[in-house]
Amino acid sequence: MTKEKQKHTLDVKIGPKKYRRYEFKSEEDKDQWEKLYRKSRLFMPYFLLGIGINFLLYFAGLDLSKNIMLGAFVGLAIPFASMYLLSELHYRIAEKRTQKR
Repeated sequence: MTKEKQKHTLDVKIGPKKYRRYEFKSEEDKDQWEKLYRKSRLFMPYFLLGIGINFLLYFAGLDLSKNIMLGAFVGLAIPFASMYLLSELHYRIAEKRTQKR
């Protein structure tokens, strides 16, 4: 008896009428990749939100340009933190919402 290899594929829409097919070794790999793909689509809007927060802090009077290290750290930390934390929160809320249905 030969064990038939089961294909685990995922079709991802990349254009109006275009799809790309991905093949995975297992169903777990496919689910993990799909989860990361859905989260990565949330990164850019939340990164831009972090940049907006930096602008608000600057216009509110917090000028860190005099200290190059602190300014660089805050200028990068706020967008990256908002990107990762808010995308994770968004994904978890959406996941709970779909599990209730």
